[in-house]
Amino acid sequence: MDKISIEEARPKRLAGPSLRPNRRADGEASRARILDAAGKLFAEHSFSSVSTRRIAKAAGANLSAIGYHFGGKDELYGAVLKLLVADTEPMIGPAIAQLNAGVAAADGDRYKLAEVMTVFLKGLLTSILGTERMRWQMALMLLEFHNPSSWFPMLLDERIHPLHNAVAGLIGAASGRPAEAPETRLLTASLIGQCMALGAARRVVWARLDWDEYTPERVDFVIATIVPAVLAMFDLPNLEESVE
Repeated sequence: MDKISIEEARPKRLAGPSLRPNRRADGEASRARILDAAGKLFAEHSFSSVSTRRIAKAAGANLSAIGYHFGGKDELYGAVLKLLVADTEPMIGPAIAQLNAGVAAADGDRYKLAEVMTVFLKGLLTSILGTERMRWQMALMLLEFHNPSSWFPMLLDERIHPLHNAVAGLIGAASGRPAEAPETRLLTASLIGQCMALGAARRVVWARLDWDEYTPERVDFVIATIVPAVLAMFDLPNLEESVE
């Protein structure tokens, strides 16, 4: 048998792309799983009640991965809230723009204001009730409202103030009060909070209506019930009745 040198006996690297991109992709996938698992657990049990070990187990990741990707539990919680802001931007950003433009274009016309309110509520309720991810994110937001963390100012600046200011502009135009009036801001918080609660507290709604899920038909039923009630509250015409 011919002798082979040490160099010849060493495993040869296969030609082709580096393995680094695969490791990077695996790392990003692990990070995404941790964020998703942490968000759901935080929303269901609160920040203080969930351990990093439990999060890692739910994500199918090593405990050390949390420290590697995020640094610690508080930073992970912040990353979950930042992702919430990013996830809701495709819905909230255009909604804010449409509210501001719609109120300006209505110029006090109550039928146009009713149309703006109807479009906004339909979009908000469809997003909250029809998207499983959005439902637990709304539950997490409500927990932040009840027991604010150090990340609450970020939520205020990035999500709450912009949306509430736009809705307050609509409610102010409908009620004849300034958007900055305390009454307007209270009504704004009440309206948005109730829409969020229909998703976050969905199991109460389902139990009361003998439902087990928000199907598209049931979401339509909620919209058909809630929108006319809100329009009536602000003395705006019901566009569906106007058509009839």
